Amino acid sequence: MTVDIIQIAIILAAVIVLFSTGWVRMDIVPLLIPFALVVTGLVTAEEVFLGFSSTAVITVASLFVITTGLVRSGVVNRVADSLNRLTGKSDLRLMLAGTALPGVVAGFIIVTATVLFFIPTLMRMAFLGGVSRSRLLLPLVSSCLLGANLTLIGASHNLVVNSLLEESLGFGFSIFEFMPLGAILLLVGVLYSVFLGWRLLPAEDPGNNGPDLERPDLIETYGLVDRLWEVWVQDRSPAVGKTIRELGLGERFGLCVVAVVRSDHQLPVEQTEMRIEAGDILLVLGKEGRVSELADKEGLFLAGHPREHKRLPLSTAEMVEVVVPPRSPVIGKTLTEINFRENTGLSGIALWREGAPYRTDVGHITLQEGDGLLLFGDRTKTRSFKPGKSFRWLHAPRREEAPPELRRYGPYAVLILLLVILSAALNWLPVAVAAVTGAACMVLIGLLKPREIYESIEWQAIILIGCLYPLGLALQNSGASSLLADVLLSASNYEPLPVLAFIALASILLTHPMHNVAAAVIMTPVALSAAQALGSNPKTFVMAVIVGASAAFMMPMGHPMTLLVQKPGRYRSVDYLKYGAGLSLLVFLVIILAVPLIWPF
Repeated sequence: MTVDIIQIAIILAAVIVLFSTGWVRMDIVPLLIPFALVVTGLVTAEEVFLGFSSTAVITVASLFVITTGLVRSGVVNRVADSLNRLTGKSDLRLMLAGTALPGVVAGFIIVTATVLFFIPTLMRMAFLGGVSRSRLLLPLVSSCLLGANLTLIGASHNLVVNSLLEESLGFGFSIFEFMPLGAILLLVGVLYSVFLGWRLLPAEDPGNNGPDLERPDLIETYGLVDRLWEVWVQDRSPAVGKTIRELGLGERFGLCVVAVVRSDHQLPVEQTEMRIEAGDILLVLGKEGRVSELADKEGLFLAGHPREHKRLPLSTAEMVEVVVPPRSPVIGKTLTEINFRENTGLSGIALWREGAPYRTDVGHITLQEGDGLLLFGDRTKTRSFKPGKSFRWLHAPRREEAPPELRRYGPYAVLILLLVILSAALNWLPVAVAAVTGAACMVLIGLLKPREIYESIEWQAIILIGCLYPLGLALQNSGASSLLADVLLSASNYEPLPVLAFIALASILLTHPMHNVAAAVIMTPVALSAAQALGSNPKTFVMAVIVGASAAFMMPMGHPMTLLVQKPGRYRSVDYLKYGAGLSLLVFLVIILAVPLIWPF
């Protein structure tokens, strides 16, 4: 064994250990790789950063921009919202739609964005339907990871492996070449989740009996603990069609309606003849026992305390906080006098002045400099609210993902994506050039501002790919990939199918303790060396790497999205293993049975 092989083995072992243990931040580990490779002489200083000029990095960065355009124009949100229409009240349909639809979307949109937009939708539906969110979130992520194999652009490691293949042999995959295998993988993943996988996940969220009554800081600050509640009006509630007066919240239950949110609108609760509709959110002031009684008798859903802005929101409404600054034009006026609710769609539910909260008749209190205001409204309203000179943010919401004024660009964003895919599929343009052009068009049509190009790119992913890229070159330069391939060939008696099985298994196992891009970069040179030694089709063995690196279900750190759902799904490590082991086995079987049929040896 040569010195170079020993050096690359040490570097690979260190990378695996650092990724799996978390001793060093995951985004820092790749930054150490160029130093190690250059110091050991495995690659030159000129070669070590070639990854940043690769077509994979350019394409991935451009796809982040295109995905942001689809998100900002509301396209992804509309697809996520369509789940409600597809599922109704059926748990089976919820599981089917919650896995199949996101899986298809993930084939064309960056996996991260797909998962982030479907998580709140599924959590809300699970919340309303009394289904454990734990049985939905991990199947969602696994379907997206498998669905990303529908196209070349579905996952970043697809593009990285394809770039390595092109550099090594001068040819790669076409954009839709993955689709037959991707469709099989997605079908297998959906059927596994629907008929078996969900049974292996927790039936109830640990420690969660009933609504989540976590108390946000603002609730405690304004003295509204056990007094302020969100109540959702369900489709078949007896309250639907009744007026606020007919509900008799004050007379029957001793409660007060503070605000009503309906489809992006804040409704005036003073109009007691306003009729309640399904989907309305009532913000109710009163004791928890009385609110529970109201919910039971009127078929409403007690969702708990209203929330501050959250990354994965359940409710369509949220709370924010502003302060009245010096020289504000609203000083000396009331919220009612400035038509605050009518102009902003938000309701003032409490006021903070001189160290004390005021919770009643907030709209008629004359505002003073330094007053804090607790506001409540639909997320689209809180996130489009512009304080201007009148107010300043104390607890600002997250940026609105799909501002109303940008939603008219939705058809154009979809058209741009389709043209990018079509031009690459018909070989009008290389994939990287088509993606860059599509990103530029998102700016040219006015959907994104130039600075948003740079804000939309996940630079952590770009640095990860660029810094890991020379590992593949180092494996080839050192002869380690050829050595590993020889070991596989000897162990399998030079039979292509056992070699394919070994490569698939190694890719699946390697992707769990480290990022799947790293696993793909390490295994691709081995797959190419094995194919060359056998005189077989290199695409067959490379596909085993691509699909194997997608099967990151058995450990939370296998992919950023499997880690993301750990907290909202309240998963333990054993839950990942129980669910992921069976699915990983099925993926392995698909690789050794289907891949040779689509790409013969």
